[in-house]
Amino acid sequence: YNHTLVALGGPQRVMRVYSTQTGELVYEIRKHTAWVQAVEFSPDGILLATADRSGGLLVWEADTGREYLNLVGHKGAITDVSWRSDSNVVASASEDATVKLWEMNDGKAIKSITAHGGGASSVDFTHDGRLVTAGRDKLAKSWKADGNALKTYPAMTDIALEASFTHDGKRVVAGDWNGNVRMWDT
Repeated sequence: YNHTLVALGGPQRVMRVYSTQTGELVYEIRKHTAWVQAVEFSPDGILLATADRSGGLLVWEADTGREYLNLVGHKGAITDVSWRSDSNVVASASEDATVKLWEMNDGKAIKSITAHGGGASSVDFTHDGRLVTAGRDKLAKSWKADGNALKTYPAMTDIALEASFTHDGKRVVAGDWNGNVRMWDT
């Protein structure tokens, strides 16, 4: 949002937030019980979502580090998070094969998508609310804003690790474990 903070997670189970202007530690969070694998600020800069290998998904006040929501529902490691452009919904991808959409008023899961057999590796919103995911089934898939399936793209050569929309939302780019990168029209 205003690029004054950077958030870092990792295997120590600690989430640290630093000032981009001074490099100083602003705060750290020690609530996660496993490796912090996903961290993302909301587009409006008000909230920060963090997720870990034990299925923990927490939302914090970005400026203070105060806990805002504890989102409970995944049965496996959470591999990625992505915010909808209005900052009112966060999506989470998990090794439990699901992608969940969470609303920020009271933290309810508004949609659970069985996205990828074996586990979902990534999730990404585009500006109009569509989603793209990647997973252990070697596939990238796109979804409507309501979570209904749009398109499944041709299989990658190995586990699809990451998928994202281009800036204009007209193409999907995905990469796999073997280092292959592919692009498709949406």
